[in-house]
Parts: sequence; C-alpha cells; structure tokens
Amino acid sequence: MSDVLEALSRIYGPGWMGDLPHWGTNLVIGIYIVLLMSFAAYALVKARVTPLWSILLLVPYLDVIVLWVIAFIRWPRIDGQRPHIVHRG
Repeated sequence: MSDVLEALSRIYGPGWMGDLPHWGTNLVIGIYIVLLMSFAAYALVKARVTPLWSILLLVPYLDVIVLWVIAFIRWPRIDGQRPHIVHRG
C-alpha cells in the first residue's frame, strides 16, 4: 500500500501550492472562488437572470450542469426581446 501512495505522490506531487504556507493556499483558493463567482454573476446579469445562481457553482458536479444551463438559456441582449403574444379567443 505504501508503494502505491509513494507512486501517486511522485506522479501528482504536492504541486506549487505545497510550497505555500497554509494562509497562502487559502488566499489562492479564496481568490479563485471570488473570480469564479464574479464572472458567473456578470454573465447572469447580462442574461437577465438573478446572480444568486452563481452560488451553485460551488457545489461539485452541479457546477457543470449550471454552466451548461447558463450557456443555453435565452440571452435577451443577443437573441432580442421576446415578442409579445396576444391571445385572442
């Protein structure tokens, strides 16, 4: 078992974040989360959807579904306003 763990640590290694102190790692992750949610909220505002949907990007696996939904929703700035339909009966 230790051979497997040793091989995995050689392949993946601690990476560049292993050299940072714990506060540095938290800072990098915090900046990543803020940027991710900011760009998603900006895109959602352009699509005229509430930016609170960007919170769902923090949930693993759900983030892929949310990005897919954002990509395929109707964008009023690009697609134009939805035509007003009058039903006469």
